[in-house]
Amino acid sequence: MTEQVRQADPARYYEALGRTMAALRESQALNGAHSLDWWPGLGGITWEVEWQAGPFAYEAVDALLRAVDDEGPAWHALHGLVREGADPDRHYAHLVVLDVPVTLRALTPVGGREVLRRMAQPSR
Repeated sequence: MTEQVRQADPARYYEALGRTMAALRESQALNGAHSLDWWPGLGGITWEVEWQAGPFAYEAVDALLRAVDDEGPAWHALHGLVREGADPDRHYAHLVVLDVPVTLRALTPVGGREVLRRMAQPSR
């Protein structure tokens, strides 16, 4: 099964990443995070997306899914093309975009509340 998705339909595989990244940006789900990175996982079957010092993974997925509903800011990127995967926790959450699994990972998350507090502080 290695490289199966990427080799069988590379356009769909890369479109899933593009739509995910566009939706994360448009939904502002990762505001306050830094060191955003992504790479193919499981030999081309999944995408892995991670960040540091931002929201918990489940918070990012909640914000993203809210932005997809009711023609929100991420509606055009993912409407009808995304569903939440199983078992989110503080560090990992899972989406399926265009039938391609996407894992979101929060390294050293601080949580949405802390992100908002930091963003509201005047810069020195």
